[in-house]
Amino acid sequence: MLDGLKSTKSFKFPTSNGHTLHVEESGNSSGIPALFLHGGPGAGMGQNYQWPFANGNYRLIGFDQRGCGRSQPFGSTVDNSTARLVEDIEALRVFFNIEKWLIFGGSWGSTLALAYAIAYPSNVSGMVLRGIFLGRKDDADWFISNTQGASQVFPVEYKKFADNFPAPPVYQNSKAMCQWYFDQLTNPNESVRNEAAARWFNWEGSISKLKKLEAPAKDFASNQQIYSLALLECYYLLNNCFMPSNHILENCHLIEHIPLHIVHGRYDMVCKCESAITLHAALPNSHLTIVEDAGHSVTEAGISRALIDALSSISNPLGE
Repeated sequence: MLDGLKSTKSFKFPTSNGHTLHVEESGNSSGIPALFLHGGPGAGMGQNYQWPFANGNYRLIGFDQRGCGRSQPFGSTVDNSTARLVEDIEALRVFFNIEKWLIFGGSWGSTLALAYAIAYPSNVSGMVLRGIFLGRKDDADWFISNTQGASQVFPVEYKKFADNFPAPPVYQNSKAMCQWYFDQLTNPNESVRNEAAARWFNWEGSISKLKKLEAPAKDFASNQQIYSLALLECYYLLNNCFMPSNHILENCHLIEHIPLHIVHGRYDMVCKCESAITLHAALPNSHLTIVEDAGHSVTEAGISRALIDALSSISNPLGE
């Protein structure tokens, strides 16, 4: 039996196409099976992902997705796609002999959770999702286009993100922006790669909280995390998140029976609030909490409280 969240078992899990995942299991071995899906793509689990599950009611599984964290090969985009990640999740469920599990994810983690649930609806007992990102062109444009969304609310920060670009009129949409950045992030010159990664990482960090960060976002992460997040976010957005257009919303009928709690900050500049509202409308049996005094970050007090409440509600639907 695992001893709370203080005792974490970690191991390497070989999966397909030469990738090996870093996997962790913690909590109560007899508890509610739960899977933590980190954001990014490319952010990795980090050091404090277990906190929402600290009450001892859960058997928690977490893993670093392909190409990031402690998974190998680091920074690899080879055979790295949404479909591959979905199959990695299913392989882990089978390995752990879990019939159904609760999926907990935020930002890109919400996208991956929904994609997995659509592919394997009978294997999901419920979902708690934060900062909804639906993988549409509109979602990507909101995040990094120079004509709408976050760039219009944070123009000074966006200018830092877009400095060094060719003439701005060329970059009217997220796809062109991602192509330019991807070229920099895969440049043979290490200094070019690192500078591009820092710009991408700082842009996202500067718009993640309702209260703006005083220091550069890169001060709060390792160089490895900065690079993998920038590279893999850019790569996935460049490839439309490896999903058909509007894939999630068009397949919501497959998951309408799954209990779902949605938590989203009113002033989320990374993932627009409309995404959460639209998902809730497509899944009318879901529960939606819009946190009025929060942006995107899971560390904001209102978001944290709402997630704990959602986990409590979905685990004890009758208040038992």
